[in-house]
Amino acid sequence: MFRRILPPLLLSLIFFQSVHAQEEKYIGLFLYNFTKFFDWPAEVKTGDFVINVLGHESVANELIRLTNQKKVGTQNIVIKPMASIAEAGKCQIMFVGYWHSRYLAKVIEKMGSDPCLIITEKEGLLSEGSAINFLIVDNTIKFELKKSNALSRGLKVDPRIAELAVRVEE
Repeated sequence: MFRRILPPLLLSLIFFQSVHAQEEKYIGLFLYNFTKFFDWPAEVKTGDFVINVLGHESVANELIRLTNQKKVGTQNIVIKPMASIAEAGKCQIMFVGYWHSRYLAKVIEKMGSDPCLIITEKEGLLSEGSAINFLIVDNTIKFELKKSNALSRGLKVDPRIAELAVRVEE
């Protein structure tokens, strides 16, 4: 009996790992490409362009791979993987992984009024302060956008991003 169960179990694990790896790849690509659709105030356009990744090490690793030797304007991109909010520092983008979503209010508090694009991946977090939230729609990663959350942090939003979102809130 064990011999009949093992092959399908192994195949499902391989499929899960493959889907999971694809998810990280696409989230990493989205995060990098979001740098092209937002404009940060002049005071944060010097030094490094920092992307903090809270609680999703595999997305951070994918971003490190994707952004190697790349820039946002004249700024070098630096990816900072974080296991806890205590590690958070100034950044232009803060990505809060699904399993750390319950800490979003603390993340927002820690960011203060800094011009930071806050991105999450759990339904309902736009209403809690996230500007972009990832969703799975028909087995595909999509995102929703709440413009006012980005604008309230001093970011300018390129209108073209709204065309790419599955849902837009003003």
